[in-house]
Amino acid sequence: MAIGVAAVLIVVSGLAAWNPWNFVRLGHGGYWFAGAVTLTPLTGGVVAVLIIRNRAAAIAVGVVSAVLTLVVAAGGAFLALFTDPEWDRTVLASSPSGTYQVVSLEDLSLTSRRFIRVSRPAGILTRDSTRPLVCIESGFGDTPNITVKSARFVTEHEVEVTLQDGKTWQTQFDPDDLQPAQTLKDGC
Repeated sequence: MAIGVAAVLIVVSGLAAWNPWNFVRLGHGGYWFAGAVTLTPLTGGVVAVLIIRNRAAAIAVGVVSAVLTLVVAAGGAFLALFTDPEWDRTVLASSPSGTYQVVSLEDLSLTSRRFIRVSRPAGILTRDSTRPLVCIESGFGDTPNITVKSARFVTEHEVEVTLQDGKTWQTQFDPDDLQPAQTLKDGC
C-alpha cells in the first residue's frame, strides 16, 4: 500500500514538472520542484520502514522521515512563493467573450524580462501559452528597444499590441494551445 502511494506521488510530481497542460500555477513557480523535493524523504522513509525488520528502528526512521518531510515541504513552499513571477502578472486585455486574456509577466531580477502571453483564465486551472506574443529582455541598467503601451483583441483569436512609439503589431493565436502565430522579440 505504502509503495503504491509513493509511486502515485512520484508520477504526480513528474507530471507537474512536465506540465503538458501549461497550467500557470505549475509553470511559473517552483511548485513542481517543491513537490519533488518533498517526495524524497517521504519515499525514503516509506521504503526504509518496509525494509527494516526491527520494529523500534522502523518507527524511529518513520518519525525522522515524517519530520524531515515537513521541514523540506515548508522550505519548498517558501522557495516557490518567492520565485513565482505571478506576483508581477498584469492583465492587459480581455477577449470580447471573456474566454481569453492578454497578460504581462515581468521578472525584474538582474535581467529585466517581460513576456506578454495569451491566457485562458479558469481559477487554479488557468493556462498560459508557452510561447509569448511579445518577449522583451534587457540587461541590468539597459533600456529595451521596444516598450509595450497597450494590447487589445481585434477578434476573438487575434491580438494587437501597441508600442510606445505608436506602431502596432498584430498576430493570431491557436484557441486550443494558445500559441501565437508570431512572436515580437527584443533581446530574447
